[in-house]
This record gives sequence, structure tokens and C-alpha cells, in this order.
Amino acid sequence: MTSSYSWSNLEDSAKPRAKTFLCLQVTCLVLALLVLIFTLVLFPIVFLNLVNQQVALTNGTLSFDQWLAPTPAIFKIVTVYNITNPAEVRAGGRPVVEALGPYYFREYRERVRVEEVYDQELWFGEKKWYEFDNSTTNKGNNGSTKLLDPVKDIFTTINLAYVGVAFNLTYSGTPAEIFVAVAAAMKEHEVSLFMNRSVNDVVFGYKDKFLTDLKIFMPTLSDTVQIVYNMSDRDIHTTSKILNGRKNVSDLGQYTQWQGYTKLPYWITPEAATINGTEGLFFAPNLDKTKPITTFVDDLFRANPMEFVEEEEVMGLNTYKYEIPQYVMMNATNNPLNKGFYAYGPNGMMNLTAAVMAPVFVSKPSFLDSEPWLQDEIGGLPPANKTTMDTNLWVEPITGALVKAMKQLQANVMIENFPKFPDLKNLRSTPRYVPISKIIETGGMDDELVGTFKNKVFKPRDDFTIGLWVLFAVFVIVGGVMGGLHYRHVSNHQKDGSLLIPDEGIGSKGSNVYGST
Repeated sequence: MTSSYSWSNLEDSAKPRAKTFLCLQVTCLVLALLVLIFTLVLFPIVFLNLVNQQVALTNGTLSFDQWLAPTPAIFKIVTVYNITNPAEVRAGGRPVVEALGPYYFREYRERVRVEEVYDQELWFGEKKWYEFDNSTTNKGNNGSTKLLDPVKDIFTTINLAYVGVAFNLTYSGTPAEIFVAVAAAMKEHEVSLFMNRSVNDVVFGYKDKFLTDLKIFMPTLSDTVQIVYNMSDRDIHTTSKILNGRKNVSDLGQYTQWQGYTKLPYWITPEAATINGTEGLFFAPNLDKTKPITTFVDDLFRANPMEFVEEEEVMGLNTYKYEIPQYVMMNATNNPLNKGFYAYGPNGMMNLTAAVMAPVFVSKPSFLDSEPWLQDEIGGLPPANKTTMDTNLWVEPITGALVKAMKQLQANVMIENFPKFPDLKNLRSTPRYVPISKIIETGGMDDELVGTFKNKVFKPRDDFTIGLWVLFAVFVIVGGVMGGLHYRHVSNHQKDGSLLIPDEGIGSKGSNVYGST
């Protein structure tokens, strides 16, 4: 038996309530759909816009506070290499080294004269200094009964002042300058290829008497030797500039001027001399795995790109892990773009000669990712290990905040035969690269900052997202209940008592809304 139904089949008193139930059902389902669209499509966009505002380097943001005065400890961990066979090296033989350390130095930073200019740049002076951390260095005594002390611990290494002067004068000096240099070396108790100096002197600098004597004849010569630059009070009065990300978040933290320089004076191409990249504490938010990030490394006087390696969870945060790509450290033959950095040595080396006025080349520890023969020429170095010796950054991709950093570099000095300098005339003519020190820089977030970061950035997002899903569920449930009530109400109040089956929806009076069976 087949029956047809319309609104006329309902009892007149039941029609208003049936319409109410149906309208509430439709309204709840429409609202549920809107909440779903907002949750999946619009909210991520809104959240990123909020992140962009919060990461800008402006007063009151977490990024600005950490830039102004980083709270987590930053360490430079220094290992020096004592040369155990100086006589053999002086005769042209293979150096053998032994590691001394590691020594932990806490890094401190002070920003002064901070000023926002044009609503997009921060101008500031900076002081950066290091203090020896005895408790961390000698925790457990490193398996030894002797306590490490960078002021008292003396080691034998290459005399940077002597080799630097010999290198520069051999290639660009006059005969008179070479004569003066040799005479000055003889005067200062026969300055030679080697020196015995404290760890503190070699790493953080000392006044060299040999260079002081030479300054009488060569006024532009610096009389200070150092590997890591402790910024002095005078550096506070030079101005660095970075973009604060207020107008364009993709420029967040990018240097436009460093220590008074708008172009780096050490390099010979515009690309190499360009100052860019961030100091590494933060990057532009919403990172793209396919694009490199760039850091400006003041120890290397240059900007370095780093590329995505993999995703990795660190301290409960999802991060992107980055590393220095090999092309950055290739010589100019294999990567012509590196000719601006005087990259005419072996692959895997950065030539800092132009910046420090001595033939200093920086590599990864144990010549990792360098020419294999470099490690073969030095005895006593541990084998290269990419897992434990590479430079990596772990960055939270949504905000661009640095979670963990491990920068690892090895400073080496190039020695070769310079016959006009008595103590260098027996060296072989092929350059040899002798390690002086390995320096590891660690930084990032500590547990307290991670907690603050999660509470200020991700907890509000997660709480709001949960609220949206709860609201979605409420609308779906209420819509379902209204649908059930509508179905039951219509079934109970149809004039002939037959089951009503939805068909074409609500139409004009007399239309067949529910169909027939």
C-alpha cells in the first residue's frame, strides 16, 4: 500500500513544532560546518598572523626579551691541541697533537643604546664576553686528578704572530720589511715557529711583543693575537642594525649593518661582502623545508646558509634540523661563488686570512667533510664523525625560534716553507694545516624557556583548537538530537499514522515533501 505525505498530512498543531525542530537541525549542522571550515582552514591562517605579530622584535614580545638578554646559558667549549713533536715539525715532519680540555666558557651579551628606527630597524651597540666556568669544566675532573685552568695551562702551538708576519711579508712585503721582521724576531729571544702560551691567551687574545716592535715600522699592524673575539667596550660604541620583522616578518632579525659595517671589508666580491642572515637565535616564522636559512657568524666574519636535514623532536617540540651544506665549504674550483672568500685551499676549509691577517683556516672538527688527506697529515686527531662533530641548528618551524644549537669548528693554521725566515726554511713547500683548537658553541632554550614558550604560544592555540572541536561536536550532537526529535514528532502526528521519509525538503503548500512508500 502506498501513501503520499505533505505538510497537509500533519496535524495543524504539530506543524510549527516540526518546522522548529527542522530549522534547529539545519542551523546546527550549518554552524558545525562553519566551525569545521574555520578550524581546518581559517584558524591556522589566523594563528600564523598572531605568531607573526608575537615574534616581531618589539617591546613586550618573548622574542624581543630573549634578544635583549638571552636567559638560557650559551657556552663556548674549547679544546686546544698541544703539539708533542715540535722539533720534527720544524724539520718538515708530520705534527702529532694531543687534546687538552675541554674548557667551558659562559657567554654573556649586553645590548646598549637600543633604538627602533622607521618602525622596522633596531639600532644597537653590543658587548659580548666570556667567563670561565670552573664547575662545569672540572665536573668529575674529566677522569683526571688535575684541575683544568685556562690561565695556568700552557701548551705548545704554532706561533700565529710569527707565521702571520712571514706569510704576509713573503707575498706582499718589501725586502726592507722582511729584514726588519727577521731582526725583530731575533731581538725577541729568537721568536720561532712555535710558542708556549696559556689556553686563555691563544683563544681570547694577547698582546704580542714581536708585533709591538714591528708596529714602529708598520703602524697599521695589529699587535693583538686572538682566535675568538671578546668584544671590548669600544664595540659598544659601534652600531649594528637588524630588521625587527614588524613590517615584513620574513626579514625578522636580518642584519643590515654589523659593528659599523654595511659591507664586510674582508672579501672581494659583492656577494661575499654582503651582510645578511640572523645571529641564529630566531628566524622568520613558518619555515619552508625547501629553502635554506642564513646565519651571520661573527667568528667567521661571514653569512652562512644552512639547509634542512630532517624533522626531529627536541625538548618536546617538533623542530627542523639544519646543517651547513658541503658546497659552502668547497674551494673556488668546485664552487666558483666561494672565490669571493679567497677559497683557494682544500675543500672543507674557510680561509680567514684576510680577516685575521694570519693564515688561519677554519674547518669542521677532525676535518669532517674536508679532503681526506688533511686528517692523514696530523697525528693524534680523533676520527671524523658526522653524528657528533657536525654543526646543526634545531628550529621550531612555526615560530622560527631556535630550540637547540651546536656549532662546531676547528681553527687551523697553515704553515709552509718561507726561506727568508730562519725558523721556516726547513718546512716543506706544500702547505700543511695544523689544528690549534676546536670550539663548540651551544645554545638554545632551557627547560624554563621551553615551558614559557609552550604556555605563551602553543597552549593558547591548543586550548582554542580543543574549544573549536568541542563546539563542533556540540553542534553536531544538537543537530542530531533536533533531527531525531523532528523525525519522531512528524511520525507521531501524521494524520494517517504512516512513516514519513524525507525526500525533497520543504516546498510550497501541497508539495510532496517526504515522498511515498
